[in-house]
Amino acid sequence: MAFRAPSYIRLAEARTKHPSWWAIWRITFIRGWKSTWVRRLTIGAIAQGVAITLVMYFIQTVLPGWRTILRDLGQLAGQDGGMSVNEFDSRFYLVALQWFVYPFLLPIGALLGHTLITGDLKSNALEAYFSRPITPGAYLIGRTGAFTAFLLLVTLAPLLWIWLFDVLTAPDGHFEKVAMVPLGMSAAMGLLALTVALFVQAVSSFTRNGTKTALFLVTFIVLSGSLGPIFSKITGEVSYLAIAFYQDIFTLANGLLDWPFDADESPPFQLALGVILAILLSSLSALIFQIRTKGRVG
Repeated sequence: MAFRAPSYIRLAEARTKHPSWWAIWRITFIRGWKSTWVRRLTIGAIAQGVAITLVMYFIQTVLPGWRTILRDLGQLAGQDGGMSVNEFDSRFYLVALQWFVYPFLLPIGALLGHTLITGDLKSNALEAYFSRPITPGAYLIGRTGAFTAFLLLVTLAPLLWIWLFDVLTAPDGHFEKVAMVPLGMSAAMGLLALTVALFVQAVSSFTRNGTKTALFLVTFIVLSGSLGPIFSKITGEVSYLAIAFYQDIFTLANGLLDWPFDADESPPFQLALGVILAILLSSLSALIFQIRTKGRVG
């Protein structure tokens, strides 16, 4: 990767006790925020979360007992399976998760791979800009942390905001139905964001081209999402759905929320978790290999 000095400002601050990776995290996050489309997607995801709470507030004002009505209507319609939500519980958050993963997380992953990663800098090129040496490992930690933070901003942050508004305005007894959402979603989205961050960096370390990295990510998502259902339909084995990365995301979140949706139509939780961990560990191994053999990240 070519080091673009004009993209950075020489730090004239006094040396602090903060580790070097923290400085990398901060300056990488600032650079990412300066990207127009990264900023638009981040603000758009947060705005969508706020809009959902405004709709909930309007419904709560007009129809205070809407949660009970929704449950009763679902029971009358016999909506007990599939992706139907007949009660405002953790199932709603699994459905809402798709509103943030597909329109925001995956596009911003491709954009950050194009803007921040492949057009970034070599491992120790920032040494002249700081008052201490920067190792490839510290650089990798800082950059991965900034990348992960952006991905969590467009997924976990809006979902937690919706959950907080939900529990503050809901009647007594509702909290028990959604109590597992913060911990479950934090674990699922934290693992997913870290996996995507490392995966994009690993791909960019080989392609060394922003456009190719973005195209590879899009191709991987589309191809895996097509092959999984095809193989599952041909063989009749639901386990083949684990080939589809988006299905692994849903299964992971569904399992960590204690299966609010039926598990029969999803791949086994252990298999979905294994696929995500395999991508994470293989990406990390590829980056460590680059550091050990070439002394740089990418």
